[in-house]
Amino acid sequence: MISQKLLSYTLYSKCHKYVQIVQCRNIQVTVIGAASEIGKNVALLLKLNSLITRLHLYDDDNTVHGIGLELARTPGGPTVTSFTGDNFLPPAVRYSRLILMVSRIPRKLGYTRDQMLAANALPVQKICRTLPEHNPDAFFAISSNPINSIISFASALLNNYKTFNKYRLFGITNIDTARARALLGNALNVNPRHLHVPVIGGHSDNTIVPLFSNILPSHYSITQNQAETLTRLLRKSGNEVLNLKVGIDAATLAMAWSINEFIEHLLEALCGGYSIVNSFTANPHFGTKFFSGPNKVGPTGIIETCSSFVMSEYERSLLDQAVPIINREVAQGEDYIREIEASKYF
Repeated sequence: MISQKLLSYTLYSKCHKYVQIVQCRNIQVTVIGAASEIGKNVALLLKLNSLITRLHLYDDDNTVHGIGLELARTPGGPTVTSFTGDNFLPPAVRYSRLILMVSRIPRKLGYTRDQMLAANALPVQKICRTLPEHNPDAFFAISSNPINSIISFASALLNNYKTFNKYRLFGITNIDTARARALLGNALNVNPRHLHVPVIGGHSDNTIVPLFSNILPSHYSITQNQAETLTRLLRKSGNEVLNLKVGIDAATLAMAWSINEFIEHLLEALCGGYSIVNSFTANPHFGTKFFSGPNKVGPTGIIETCSSFVMSEYERSLLDQAVPIINREVAQGEDYIREIEASKYF
């Protein structure tokens, strides 16, 4: 179980990467949903990553071929190939060490969790049906909302196909830590890249629990009133962006940036080292089946999940309120399998 001491050492040792990264060979990454607004931005950022050899872009939307051609004719970085249509999903994912799935339907004003689950469950179902035969050992990272339900839904599907590996399925929640660092950096008037704030719980408004009492480096601190204010700001950040964009677009740029940062850490692990990533994954240490927090990842997947933190009374209260919500939303994802199985799509 990952300890706070290890987390501190990992993130703030002088070299940061205290395990040497061996030379990478043949790292192929697949982006599912690459024609979406988030997907396009992620693909552009991944084109700049020197650790990736081949970048596969898949989408049901034929415009993915234009995106692929545009990036393929941009100098440097991985070779880029685009795919579309059900028949081309297997070659799109085959041999990829990491498969990333981004939302085809992003968060929108007025959308309920049920609507988001219904919109994004079918694409997740399709990839979960493909992976067992064509790439059962890949890291599978999902950034489709609602994360708290989608991850349990995907795990239940993969379990039905007898290929669920709890160490290689990630719900990407790095956006929460990225926003927490940005808000804290502004409050402290320091560069947020020099800060770390564990964000635990889940990835819905009432389950996001930032631990501002655990700021690293530890010589930084804020008052209780500041912590409560920043927590409220963090929890409503997504809705604020939606409102300011008049509901026509989600936080696509922030999501793409945070997904790219998450993938950078996973690639370090795949290349022979290990990294700390914030993800919603199988974790029973807090009274839930799945839980979001900083987890240690190595070349074979998750090595240690977060297990305990020293918290303020306020943070403990937030977590106590979040746990039953997380359990309810996880159960909603698991239960949704029955609805999908009864549909014509399964």
